[in-house]
Amino acid sequence: MTNRTQQLKKILNDNKSGSLKILLDLQKHILQNLDDKAYIKKIITKAEIHLSHFASVKNFLKELKTKLNLSASSQLKVFLENSILSRSKEIEDLFEANKKYLKKFKTVTTLSFSKTLLEFLKLWYKVNPELKIFILESRPKYEGRLFAKELIRVGFNCEILVDAMMNYAVKNSDAVLIGADQILGNGNVVNKIGSYPLALCAKKNKKPFLVITTKDKFINSDKFAPKKKSESEVWNFRHRKLKLTNFYFEEIPKELITKVIS
Repeated sequence: MTNRTQQLKKILNDNKSGSLKILLDLQKHILQNLDDKAYIKKIITKAEIHLSHFASVKNFLKELKTKLNLSASSQLKVFLENSILSRSKEIEDLFEANKKYLKKFKTVTTLSFSKTLLEFLKLWYKVNPELKIFILESRPKYEGRLFAKELIRVGFNCEILVDAMMNYAVKNSDAVLIGADQILGNGNVVNKIGSYPLALCAKKNKKPFLVITTKDKFINSDKFAPKKKSESEVWNFRHRKLKLTNFYFEEIPKELITKVIS
């Protein structure tokens, strides 16, 4: 297996990072292989199979296929570089537009690992380094632990909790923030498993439930069907009377969402 094939496999099988990080890794990998259009077509085919549940990746691949057929390598390079830069600019604009609204929050709760939310929080830290963040660890892959490490590097004070303690975290927070993998046509949001009960906790405790997302997460479809993941991630024990279920994503009804910041 070649080095670039190993790199691609790592991106396609990344089940801990959020959609923005996976998309950026994919874009950078394509940039490194611009001289090989056959390989880029292979990347597109494999990414459509493995990453189609991410709205941002799906939208990017659709545009990339058009550019690949019509553009020279130099034009593809400009397209990819602009695509990467535009996401950073979009998150900056999101924060600036909502900075006054966010100012009142001193403590927030989140879960899993969202690159979009990470970049958003980096900007927030510059205006409020005292913001405290509760992070649910997000079983079965524990992405919340990775998110905590990233936020600690930024300088935030963080507290990590098991998922079952979400009500404690929400009670002691001013707001709940999550990222998103998809914004459905009906206004519902698809995100990491645990987001739905977290939204219910926010509703019960009368705390704002906010979704931080970019425009490329919006899709026209109203349908979401969760896909089962490896049972062994939950428990290696097997018995004929025992069933194991493992979903990564779930749908949050729009009625539970205070605001989609997009």
